[in-house]
Amino acid sequence: MTEVELSKNTVEKKPSLFGMIFSPNEQFERMREKPVILVPLIIVLITGLIMSVLVGLNVMNYLPPMDDLGMSAEDLQMFQTITIASTAAITFFTVPVILLVMTLIYFAIAKIMKIEVTFKKMLSLNIFTAFIGLIGQVINLLIMAAIKGNPEVMLTSLNSLVGATGALGAVLSTFEIFSIWSSILLALGLHKVIGFSKKASWTIVIVFFIIGLIFAAVSGAANEMFEGMNQF
Repeated sequence: MTEVELSKNTVEKKPSLFGMIFSPNEQFERMREKPVILVPLIIVLITGLIMSVLVGLNVMNYLPPMDDLGMSAEDLQMFQTITIASTAAITFFTVPVILLVMTLIYFAIAKIMKIEVTFKKMLSLNIFTAFIGLIGQVINLLIMAAIKGNPEVMLTSLNSLVGATGALGAVLSTFEIFSIWSSILLALGLHKVIGFSKKASWTIVIVFFIIGLIFAAVSGAANEMFEGMNQF
């Protein structure tokens, strides 16, 4: 089979969400010709809901004994149910909103740079790259559930080695393997699927990564300040 025939067979297939793990370049080629949204979005939402359940379980594992909390077994069970349900509801609504907002931003940038791209293709790229970050969350939470560790610290982040708190801890937590992997794939996808130049693709991703670092630092500092106030 010739190289042309192989390329034709590749683009005739729809991109695979799980294929992003082992063959992202092939998925980018397929996505450029046949972007898909519905099934990948459903899988991403299911992954997010699994993450929500694990968050609830990890919170329970990390809590002090019931006697120290002054809670009965029934109260603790109710607290766990509320935690899981509320986290799942928040995840179910925030994940699509975040994907939509980021797609709108990238789509606007593409239009400003006069790059011809459909909204569907941009949304598809965002869904596929976001999946990698969610997988990382699930893996980390599964490990934390097994070892009953602190669910706020991802094992695949720099902060798992340093153990910092406040603004520094939040910033170090942002340097996380799956998050960085997702950002790299997004940069590659903006170039190969959407048509941005390599320089523009990496610049966009790095700028948003820096913005994320700033928000993380502010959030971490604010949380530390509130915790300090609660101690008085």
